[in-house]
Amino acid sequence: MSDRKKSIILGMPRTFSIYKVLINRLEELGFDVIDISYDDDYFKYRNIWDRLSNLYHKTILKDKGYKNRLKFKALGSEVVRRLQSIENKADYCMLIRADIYPQEIIEQIKLKANKMIAYQWDGVERYPAIKRLVDLFDRFYVFDSKDASQEDKRFVSTTNFYFGHLNRSDIKPKSSSFFFLGTFMKIRWPQIKGAIQFIVQNKGIPNFYLYSGDRNLSGEYILDGITFINKPMTYQENINLALKSEIFVDFLVDVHSGLSFRVFEAIGYGRKLITNNREVMNYDFYHPHNIYVLNNEERTLNEFLNVPYSPINPEILSKYNFDNWIYRILEN
Repeated sequence: MSDRKKSIILGMPRTFSIYKVLINRLEELGFDVIDISYDDDYFKYRNIWDRLSNLYHKTILKDKGYKNRLKFKALGSEVVRRLQSIENKADYCMLIRADIYPQEIIEQIKLKANKMIAYQWDGVERYPAIKRLVDLFDRFYVFDSKDASQEDKRFVSTTNFYFGHLNRSDIKPKSSSFFFLGTFMKIRWPQIKGAIQFIVQNKGIPNFYLYSGDRNLSGEYILDGITFINKPMTYQENINLALKSEIFVDFLVDVHSGLSFRVFEAIGYGRKLITNNREVMNYDFYHPHNIYVLNNEERTLNEFLNVPYSPINPEILSKYNFDNWIYRILEN
């Protein structure tokens, strides 16, 4: 029997450095990882002509992927170099948010891997350029079950996951403390403000962290319980901070109804959750003692907080742990 390590090409956005956690854990699980991730968030148009060209392609030619090709041209040279250096075919390639890569690059990757897998961990309609890339993969996973059932028969439904190895029993949560971390958006401010007020009215302690590059936010956005940060946290820092709170807070984002990472972190780390995503009630881990669905409850938040946490079946928890999730994704 061969002891050769399985090799995997991993490509994804480097946002919030979750890619580092993924790579480290894959290596701990025995994979040889070839990283082709890149910082697609740091793109700026070179000039007005690039901006106008993108507008023309997007609105007139209906080319939703043109901006990503511009991004890759500016930021993806290291990816090309790494691809060219691969001598032996990898066992797998997994691209998360494959739409950040131009089609011609994915075609090059396909020559370097025996099995091509994609996971779209955001709503398909949010990044519609992905639709024209589906045929380049052996398996194409989406995290929103509605995308799988309505959008395209080639889409396979899955979920997000949690990293079980990041749980820390030495961090004890503060009673009645609520944790939220997100990017500040003016359109979402009423929702954030309303949640803070709701928590305080029920004698909770909000620990909300909002990232914004604007260091001079007006006074109308200053509220007790919110800390504004102007440098993104790493994923590891995010988890360590979250674990200090007893309840995690999750807000559904625009067009999709798939469950966010925060939901799976809550169940994986034994924390209660409040969310406005009603879809959570359809999952096998849902228990009313552990999850409070905003705008869908007859009980008060205090009643929810006063009920002890109900442990989740270990078999169910195991299913959503990254260590098992990744094998299921690669081998199905």
